[in-house]
Amino acid sequence: MAGRAVGLVIFDCDGVLVDSEPLVNRIEAEYFTSLGFHTTPDEVRALFKGKTVQQVVDALEARLGRPFPASVAYDWGTGVALGLANELCAVPGVERVIQSLQSAAVPICVASQSPLPRVRLSLAVTQLDRYFGEDVFTASMVRNPKPAPDLFLLAAERMGAAAQDAIVIEDSPSGVHAARAAGMRVFGYAADEDAGALKDAGAEIFYSMDELRLDSRLLQDTV
Repeated sequence: MAGRAVGLVIFDCDGVLVDSEPLVNRIEAEYFTSLGFHTTPDEVRALFKGKTVQQVVDALEARLGRPFPASVAYDWGTGVALGLANELCAVPGVERVIQSLQSAAVPICVASQSPLPRVRLSLAVTQLDRYFGEDVFTASMVRNPKPAPDLFLLAAERMGAAAQDAIVIEDSPSGVHAARAAGMRVFGYAADEDAGALKDAGAEIFYSMDELRLDSRLLQDTV
């Protein structure tokens, strides 16, 4: 059956564009432990992956039984930013995916749960910012974060694309749920994630960016 051109590809940032998850999990585990919440990078990942900053703060305050002063959030954010600036790398192969989409004149943007300054820092450090410009959208721009569809719908609206013509690249079940709720097709990056959980949420699974780049579905949707 004939296909139609994809109108937009929306990239999540952490874990999809930039290899930030192991780095940030390590930094946050060390910092949260210093506050009295003894944890490990794996536990941080399991508890907080796909959460907004406020959702993480709420969870930590509940576990510790006390509110966070403003200085804690400041020190936490500064520590993560320093780690990103010193150690962050792009996900292997993702730049080739972006370049193939640009060659095919497919519009691209970023939609992330992370705060906008962190996303912009991550893109700048990895030099991926040159591909996205101002087309970066974050949870702070909408009322409801992922798994609600709001962020992806905002991205499609701002980019002038119909939701049904958009494809989302995600690596978390909450992000997949959000994209599916928005009526979008989702590719789930499972190189270091639970492929079963991503598939159950509604994603089409892939394991490497080169695999995705060579997948004809990325450039032509089905009707």
